[in-house]
Amino acid sequence: MKMIQSTQPLSILGIALNEDVSSSFNSPSVIRQGLPIASFKRVAEYYQLSDSQMSEKIGTSLRTIVRLQKEQKPLNLIWSDRLYRLARIAAQAQTVFENPQKATDWLKRPNRALNGNAPIDLLDTDAGTQLVADLLERIELGVYS
Repeated sequence: MKMIQSTQPLSILGIALNEDVSSSFNSPSVIRQGLPIASFKRVAEYYQLSDSQMSEKIGTSLRTIVRLQKEQKPLNLIWSDRLYRLARIAAQAQTVFENPQKATDWLKRPNRALNGNAPIDLLDTDAGTQLVADLLERIELGVYS
């Protein structure tokens, strides 16, 4: 079974990895500091979502994102955590499907195993994210039903 490397979500977020971060990978402190708007843009681009759609995914408004970008301020802890969750699942899907486009397509397509929901639509809660992560693990292990 392929394991997602702890630095993959940061790569999707566009966070530059210096030796201190990559060796001990302190993702909680990176998230607590607040992810930059550039990370928001990268994840939106990865999922092929507009800024408006992505702002909904992390639970804020486009107006707030525009204001933060203008003021050059990072996302708050809650929005950063939600954005990291999206990046973590993207990295896991990319590992499973071995292709970023296939991973994105799978994440956006309704899935019977998720009661007809698209995986991306469940990533707004921790419980939904866990369902998607578990399904990806089953696919990787070949026990997808």
